[in-house]
Amino acid sequence: MKMEKHGFLRNIKMDHVILEDYAKEIKASCSNVILYGAGCWAKQQYRMLQELGVNVNAVGIDAAYYKPGIKFFDKEIRPIEELVKNIPNPVLWVGFNLDKKSYGVLRRELVARFGVEKIYACDCAKYENFAMQNYKYNDVVAHADDFQWLYDRLNEGKSKETFLSYLNQRVSGDYNWAEYLYDPNHYFAEDIVKLENEIFVDCGAFTGDTIQELLVKSSPQKVFAFEPDEKNYQTLEKNFADDGRIVCIKKGAFSKKTTLSFAGGNADASKIVDDGAIQIEVDSIDNVLNGEKATFIKMDIEGAELDALKGAQNTIRNYHPKLAISAYHKFEDLFTLPQYIYSLDNSYKFYLRRHSHLTHELVLYCL
Repeated sequence: MKMEKHGFLRNIKMDHVILEDYAKEIKASCSNVILYGAGCWAKQQYRMLQELGVNVNAVGIDAAYYKPGIKFFDKEIRPIEELVKNIPNPVLWVGFNLDKKSYGVLRRELVARFGVEKIYACDCAKYENFAMQNYKYNDVVAHADDFQWLYDRLNEGKSKETFLSYLNQRVSGDYNWAEYLYDPNHYFAEDIVKLENEIFVDCGAFTGDTIQELLVKSSPQKVFAFEPDEKNYQTLEKNFADDGRIVCIKKGAFSKKTTLSFAGGNADASKIVDDGAIQIEVDSIDNVLNGEKATFIKMDIEGAELDALKGAQNTIRNYHPKLAISAYHKFEDLFTLPQYIYSLDNSYKFYLRRHSHLTHELVLYCL
């Protein structure tokens, strides 16, 4: 492989995994580690620290949520305020993931609150729902042609910077890559998306959070809201029962009309799976709209985005709607999704925005 052919790779660090660096620092300092948090992310962090030989001395949560006698693995959970006062030479390991708040901001807040200078957090995970959290540098190299294809077609510098920060964070787990690129306007990045009197298609409508944001920002003509999860759908329908513009569709968006297995009851992370206990109906956007125009399509459907795009090919070809597509659920999404869209309509301009300090919520905008 010739490096000059893949210029973006010069800006991707090779397997620099921040978790391993932090573990070395902590062991060298002989500090006492306090894990701050006790949820699923904390369990991930705890298990990985154990693998790297880092002993977690105590587990703490905010006193407001503390109840005596609750265990975290073999450790009793204590109020975090008590632990930082009583444990000598403490190191604070953040045991919750960072979504809306940056590592830099959180660190400054915790230093001011607890007086602890050594505070660590990383975007690394490897178990259960987070098993695909990080990428290997060699996997990025193996698909360098595809990544370069998108990089070359990104329409502005901020999108290219977002692309590089995303891949670097996926490889390293270092939150610092997201420090200055977070955009709070999820699916509606205000510097590139100009909302008009939209006909909006929401794939993965959940309980209507994106629709509610759309209604705050604009006055859409009509909204088609796809949501197959029973509990989510009931709330969605209730939330918009008095708004005749909102058409709630108890189906998943897919490439065709069929029935699929589904893992439901997971709030906004319910998804199509091979062995789900639930059967759901799915249908294509083209079938549901039946030739009707769409001006904006949003998708966040836990890895089924490519199938849903295939089911919207006529709508995309005929009407060139704005697209806001989640591009982080699968490793290949960052190149297969824009390549497919380009095959339908090569006049689209591509943009990327990060709507979380995690490597989640990367959105591909096609305008």
